[in-house]
Formats: sequence, C-alpha cells, structure tokens
Amino acid sequence: MTEKINAGVIVMIFKLRIGHWRFTFTIAPVTDVIGVNSKLPNGNHILMWDFDNTTLNYVIGALQPIQNIYALPNIYILETKTQKNYIAYCFFQCSWRRCIEIIATTKGVDKNFFKYGVYRERFTLRVSPKCGRKPKLTYVLKTYIPETAYITDLKSWVKYETLTDNYKSRRVQLGEHKKT
Repeated sequence: MTEKINAGVIVMIFKLRIGHWRFTFTIAPVTDVIGVNSKLPNGNHILMWDFDNTTLNYVIGALQPIQNIYALPNIYILETKTQKNYIAYCFFQCSWRRCIEIIATTKGVDKNFFKYGVYRERFTLRVSPKCGRKPKLTYVLKTYIPETAYITDLKSWVKYETLTDNYKSRRVQLGEHKKT
C-alpha cells in the first residue's frame, strides 16, 4: 500500500508480526544533515533543547524559569522552521545526570529528542540546513552568569539522516493482529 504526498513523495511502512517478533520495513524520503552532540571531551555536557510545533513565546516561557531555577548562563534560541520549531543551547557544563534533570524539567521539550538523547547518552541538535532551512538565531535569554563552556569545546559532530519535510506515513500490517 502506498500514499502519494504533495509533490509525489511516497512513504510506506510495512509491519509483520511473527510470534513475539515484529519486523518493520520503511520506505521514506530522507535527507542528510550534520548535528552537534552535547557531550564534551571532559565527559560533561552542555544543555540542548528541541521544541516542535510551538511558538517562540512558548519556548521563552519554558526556558526562563529553568534558567532562573538552575542559575544558567545565556540561552541561545534558534528557529529551525519558521514560527514553528525551535532549538536552544546553553553553554553550561554539567554532568550527564544533571543535564537530563534540567532537560526533563523543561516544559514542552520534544519527547523523541529527550527519549533518544537519554538512550544514546548524549543530546544532538542539527546545525546544517534541512530542506533549505538553516537554524537561525532568534532570541537570547541573557543573564549575568558566565558561561562555563564555549562553542570551540564542541568536538563531537555527527552526520545523520532525517525525514524530509512534508512526509506522512501510511502503515501496512501484514499477518494476523489480535487485540489483547
């Protein structure tokens, strides 16, 4: 089964369950991007956030209390999709456990960003263009507290693939499906 999307983009997901095993095969449009990881060479992390389908005012409102509670230095907010998606960086070194605590305490953080970051033991944010959209600095939450990390400290970069814009999925389930 296929679904035609916008300019002829087709996305398919096939799922097959055999006993207690599920096999998934996906056909989807992807693009390669470059990202930076939160982990620093000394084992500490900087703070990163990802917010999808929201407004700049919401992001500011979510990050300001976190900045105050945890006495954080400047937080840099970048727009990754016009008036819809945002990322943020704070050049504050902290342990992995503290990093998780701070990100988890922040309202509205993208659940997949958090889940996969915790699983991989580092957060990653895109820095290169995606489908022609470059992250652009939109707002800085300023404070008097000095930064404890610098952009030059970021040594862990990754090239990865991500779904292109304007995709939708159509799922096809093969085999018998029983409700439990």
